[in-house]
Amino acid sequence: MKTIRMSLDLDSIDAAIRKVQAYKKQLEDKINRLIQTLVDYGVGVAKAQVQQLAAVYTGELQNSIEGYFDSSSRVGIIKAGAWYAVYVEFGTGIIGAGSPHPAPASANWIYDVNEHGESGWWYYNDRDGRMHWTQGMESRPFMYYTAHILGQKCDEIAKEVFHRD
Repeated sequence: MKTIRMSLDLDSIDAAIRKVQAYKKQLEDKINRLIQTLVDYGVGVAKAQVQQLAAVYTGELQNSIEGYFDSSSRVGIIKAGAWYAVYVEFGTGIIGAGSPHPAPASANWIYDVNEHGESGWWYYNDRDGRMHWTQGMESRPFMYYTAHILGQKCDEIAKEVFHRD
């Protein structure tokens, strides 16, 4: 913690006020830098998780992962923009139910809502122009794991950011 010394005279008090204001500005800049650093790191982690969990099919999911930071509200966001990202995250069908997301209740996720059960279903794949049969897919919770990794690394990253000049 920074120490500011002053004596009880107007010049010293004015100087202390200026130091406090400068410290506040420096602290705000470091907080912004921390959030931006966490967002940038998190995007890399999320992309790596997609790879590690073998969720790469066309590369669209991995390429759709982006990070944003709004300094006015101090909000950082990491998102996967592919339309099917939520299905990869939580899984689908009876196979997904057998290998569920670690926290499906957090998104009110229900497996096999169409009551296909073990019957599965057919779908058309635009990529190969063929019909395919499936019973769903297991959860590959790339964003869930990203959040946990960020939580584990946050203190270390904060120390690095706050000790930079």
